[in-house]
Amino acid sequence: MAEFLRDDIKDLKPYKVHNIPYKIKLDANESPYDLPDAIRQQLAKELMEGCGFNRYPDSDATALREAISRYCGVSPDEVMVGVGSDELIRVTISAFVGKGDVVLCPSPSFAMYGIFTRIAGGIPVDVPLDDNFNYDMDAFYKAIEQHKPKLVFVCSPNNPTGNVIDKADLMNLIKNFNGVVVVDEAYGEFCEESIVSQSVNYPNVLVLKTFSKAFGLAGLRIGYMIGNRRLVEEVYAVKPPYNINSFSQRVAQLVLENVDVFRIRIATIVNERERLYHRLSAVKGVEVYPSKANFLLIKVDDGEMVYKKLKEQGILVRNFPSDPRLKSHLRITVGIRQDNDTFVEALKCILEG
Repeated sequence: MAEFLRDDIKDLKPYKVHNIPYKIKLDANESPYDLPDAIRQQLAKELMEGCGFNRYPDSDATALREAISRYCGVSPDEVMVGVGSDELIRVTISAFVGKGDVVLCPSPSFAMYGIFTRIAGGIPVDVPLDDNFNYDMDAFYKAIEQHKPKLVFVCSPNNPTGNVIDKADLMNLIKNFNGVVVVDEAYGEFCEESIVSQSVNYPNVLVLKTFSKAFGLAGLRIGYMIGNRRLVEEVYAVKPPYNINSFSQRVAQLVLENVDVFRIRIATIVNERERLYHRLSAVKGVEVYPSKANFLLIKVDDGEMVYKKLKEQGILVRNFPSDPRLKSHLRITVGIRQDNDTFVEALKCILEG
């Protein structure tokens, strides 16, 4: 059979997500809470009155962008909506990165930065976090000087480590880098730290946000991006039309109209994160990293063994078998208290057995 794939991506491994049966799911940083009843009832009412799904959706997601602008305190012209943050990462790279252009990515961090860079023909260059997984700004500036990147990704809180970049360091990077800085704040609601309000005042920064984590809409795939309107307009040149379906647009809009309910849920998850952190810190053989996200990263002697034994009990956590720095680590999504406690007891039995 003929091979048609481009030579430069023949060794690119697809990002596969395996469907594994489970009793407790703590592996994907999803919210443990489904849509509130009030929103479900409103959606059911609107669907019965006529949903208009025979028509294409609003290609610009006008009503949703206006709702996002009110939530974030920016202008609708400074907002773009995408099919999750993934699509926004991809279109941003498509807009600014050409064949042979370098993109800096923190490491370890979200794998799609590098994958989409390679698909675009660019060259991803990893900038290692330090031994405690903190951002090493000296390393970033050295990499900028050496590789002359077109674009730099920063993930804060960082996935999978949970730590944040110092805000002063981030703003200095934005001011001193002669290229585009993309700040991924997918988990920003869990730490109440954001540069959204400042971002629109700079010509070279875009902030990524999502409804998947704090707002529990992972199944509907809605992300958004905020930045200086001229920069956002440039990315619009490569955004596909009709990218967000009508149903997802309406649900996200209703979420922001009921945002106080979600703020209570976020506070509950943050409190549970701190409780889980202390419980895990008391388990012999476990090192827990502080986190500002809705997950915790832990280190054990044999991460793959622990992962497999948890999976045998129907408890899913995230492992990193192909990452040398994370082979002994597991990422635990903060779930409801009962699930978290069941996980901790299972972990204790495995390590003590």
